[in-house]
Amino acid sequence: MAGCFLPRVLDAARVLVLDGIRVENPPFYPMLAGMGFSNLPDFSQMAAITFCDVVVSHVPFTDGLLFHELVHVEQYHQLGIPRFSELYVRGFLSGGGYDGIPLEVDAYALGRQFEGNPRQRFSVAEEVARWVREDRF
Repeated sequence: MAGCFLPRVLDAARVLVLDGIRVENPPFYPMLAGMGFSNLPDFSQMAAITFCDVVVSHVPFTDGLLFHELVHVEQYHQLGIPRFSELYVRGFLSGGGYDGIPLEVDAYALGRQFEGNPRQRFSVAEEVARWVREDRF
């Protein structure tokens, strides 16, 4: 990971693998369901979830899963929590669900690049900064 992420991200990131418990959906989900939202992401079914610089996983980490979640740590770092949250919700609403969220699209694209050739080093910080400059989120 060191060849793709700056030390500030790797030093700040904390990871936790849950055993026997799962992250629950937010308490406002029933209200959203009542408003007609039917495709809300189920936190308990996600492999991992990143909260700023804390990555909580329901499964043991693979290099690919850790990479994807560290991309989110970088996104949080560059955007800040309020802006990341706004863009995540906006992306969900305008993209038609989880798969259309630009923050996820970016993380999956960078993850595919990493998994396609794990020895090839590239700067995730620069890629995220480019998406921010180009207003792609």
